Amino acid sequence: MSDNPGIYAAFSLEPVEQSFKSKEAGRPIFEDREFVRIIIAGDKNTEVYREATEADKERFHEPYARFKRGLDEREQIVGTPLSQWTLLKPSQVRELEAIKIYSVEQLAALSDTMKQNLGMGAHELVAAARAFLESARNNSVASSLAAENERLRNDVERLQQQVQALADRLEDSERGNERRSPGRPPKAARETTLEL
Repeated sequence: MSDNPGIYAAFSLEPVEQSFKSKEAGRPIFEDREFVRIIIAGDKNTEVYREATEADKERFHEPYARFKRGLDEREQIVGTPLSQWTLLKPSQVRELEAIKIYSVEQLAALSDTMKQNLGMGAHELVAAARAFLESARNNSVASSLAAENERLRNDVERLQQQVQALADRLEDSERGNERRSPGRPPKAARETTLEL
């Protein structure tokens, strides 16, 4: 998706009449084919809809993979849905969707030419979308660092518990050696008795 900023695709399966087979059978014969709808965010007048080529499937590999998993056109768009972005009112969401902008990522990727379709306040709205995404990216990094820090803390605590357990065992073992064979004097005492 990042290879195609502001350009999005959605795939669908459509029936295509096979005229030769239909003529032969004397009834309509259809075959399912994969189609692609290529959308330029912010431009409601420009849309490509045609049978998908291998190049389309490679270029838009994420939406194509989502299509193959059975998701419909709207679900193939990856990103934060405008309706989930609290900055926008429901009426603004509908206005943006009317010009084929469905996610915050699409809004943030709008070119200067496409911003004209939004009218007054377009620059501020696009800047807010970019700031939202940057903030989310920074929060993601901070969250992953916090999780890593917590994991390391837990590892240190576990290692300290293991060291303490080993120290306790060693201490118990040393006490056990002193308590063993109470009738027999310690080695140093035995050596001194042998010398006498």
